[in-house]
Amino acid sequence: MTAHAVSPPALRRSAIAVPVLLGAVLAVVVVVTGVLDAAATDADRARYVSDRGLGSALVGALVGLCGAVIVAQRPRHRVGIGLEATGLFWSLDGLCSAYAVWGLRQDPVPPLVGPAYWFVSEAGSLLLVALPVLLVLYPTGQLPEGRWRPVAVGAVGMSLVLPLVLMLAPDPAVYEDRLPAEVVRLLPQLAVPVPVGVAQAALRVAQVVTLLALPLSAAVVFARHSRAQGVERTQLRWLLWAALVCLLAGGVTLLDVGGPAGLAALVTALVVTSASVVIGVVRPQTWDVDALVGGTLVYGGIAVAFVALDLLVLAGASAVLGDRFQERQVTLLVLVLAVAAYGPLRSWLTGQVRRRLLGRRGERYEVVSALAARLEESGGLEEQLPTLAEAVADAFRVAYVRVEVLGRGGEGLAATHGTRPSQTRTFPISYRAERIGTLELPDGGIRGMLSRRDQALLLDVVRQAATAVRASLLARELQESREQLVLAREEDRRRIRRDLHDGLGPVLGGVAMRLDAAGNAVATHPQTAHRLVVQSRAEITEALADVRRLVHGLRPPALDDLGLLAAVQQQAERARSGGLDVVVDADPTALGDLPAAVEVAAYRIVSEALANVARHAGAASATVRLATGPGDLAVEVADDGCGIAEDVVAGVGLRSLRERVDELGGRYEVVCPPGGGTTVRAWLPVGQGAG
Repeated sequence: MTAHAVSPPALRRSAIAVPVLLGAVLAVVVVVTGVLDAAATDADRARYVSDRGLGSALVGALVGLCGAVIVAQRPRHRVGIGLEATGLFWSLDGLCSAYAVWGLRQDPVPPLVGPAYWFVSEAGSLLLVALPVLLVLYPTGQLPEGRWRPVAVGAVGMSLVLPLVLMLAPDPAVYEDRLPAEVVRLLPQLAVPVPVGVAQAALRVAQVVTLLALPLSAAVVFARHSRAQGVERTQLRWLLWAALVCLLAGGVTLLDVGGPAGLAALVTALVVTSASVVIGVVRPQTWDVDALVGGTLVYGGIAVAFVALDLLVLAGASAVLGDRFQERQVTLLVLVLAVAAYGPLRSWLTGQVRRRLLGRRGERYEVVSALAARLEESGGLEEQLPTLAEAVADAFRVAYVRVEVLGRGGEGLAATHGTRPSQTRTFPISYRAERIGTLELPDGGIRGMLSRRDQALLLDVVRQAATAVRASLLARELQESREQLVLAREEDRRRIRRDLHDGLGPVLGGVAMRLDAAGNAVATHPQTAHRLVVQSRAEITEALADVRRLVHGLRPPALDDLGLLAAVQQQAERARSGGLDVVVDADPTALGDLPAAVEVAAYRIVSEALANVARHAGAASATVRLATGPGDLAVEVADDGCGIAEDVVAGVGLRSLRERVDELGGRYEVVCPPGGGTTVRAWLPVGQGAG
């Protein structure tokens, strides 16, 4: 370890020590600022054009402690460090404000009063830089990548314009004779000698430029949110929620400027913003931020609308009845009217507005039952998928829904409702742990935000649909299987008929004719009769070979002659002759009483799997396992070969394996373990109590 390296334990200790030290400093600053504020009067603050410093000190303490929490959990995180620096700056601004007013009342004036006042009135404008810097760095502490990086740097640079102009402009242009002359003489002289008119014009331009830095940095946040994925997207939504709370708090402040409600709204906005930034950086998954954003948008908008409506109702009632009744009677009458008529109307309007914005997400039972009724009324799978897409679009009030189900062989059948947006989210449709399709929804705007409760409702809807879709898929597959069985049966009958009629029939007919000729020639031409008998015997031998071939095609003779285990061992012996070391692991007593179809399927699966190992795997050894369970026969063939690449398309062998398993209603899997090789497993149902 070099001299400059810091070990993780040391970094952790420093990350804990810094917040403790910062908290102590902020506490001292708040106490001193409060004492200095108490020593001055409102008249003094009005004379020196200053506010109470305790408010700024408390704000700085809150912001600084939030940054300390982030640094304690994420050492050296730039957002946490930025909040700590911002908090210290706010607290110092409040301390300087209180000290400057207190000092100007003293005779003689104590030292550093002039720099303190200059810091509050001019350098304090650097507080405007803190918000754009935090916005462009949140949540990772890094500037955005790509074309938005110059925009972020430009926003930070624009926020510096007004502080620099304030510090360099002449005092008459900044204070406009609002300060006593003795105060102006105490200020540090950093001004550039320019005409007062030019400086005032520069100040106005600088104000516009610096104010434009805030929407520009907000645009960076929105651009970052549009490209973010996963955890970073959740972190940015915490900041979005804080922005919504700040907007609502600003509305309350406008209604009660300087009053207790307005002050409480500002404090609430500050606390919520600080807490949301801390949660977004440290533990963004702690709460359901989508539910917070969606609820704040909906209920905040409803609250704003109804506050305005309440004021109109109260003003109208007061205007109509104010001259006829006393104030107490008017108030009582308005309350009675509000409870009896306006209250129910407002509840109904709230429900209507929420349904217009977010659909029927809060009506869980109604949504599921309505979907079930619509699925029952629909016909096959082609009608059920559009019904599901339309039901989800209606329930969640989204403009786009796409439903896709996977059929046999991986082919997909899809239904789309609406036009696909630029950003979407995909949810799996599963049935008994088997993925049978996907559901695609928009991932943008208030309607694209799905709270955990919304996702639970979506899961219920998907389960309901999955059952119906699965039933339709099974019905379709059953019909296809029936058709394939009928076609296969008729093909086998035609093949057997052709083999018997075109092959075995003529051979036997020819043998019969030769035997008749041989019988006629026995007495007169014995040599000819002997030749005909020999030819007939050769043809009968060929006919017997054809019969064996037909019988073998119907069912392997080894199963009847040897049994399943011995037949599989025979297959293993043939593979060994080709250089593959095959081990058969099975319990002979458990394989004695199996259905004929299961024996044939197991035998064919093992044969096909061993053939694939010999042809493609490049393996040195393989293991065949046969085991019976409660209701099925497990067949496994594992090798130590090269495995199957992800981009390899299933060949004839694997498709044949799947078809044999599907015919019996079983299940199968082909996996490539991390250690190498390929494992083919199949479970063939044999009925209850097998084995």
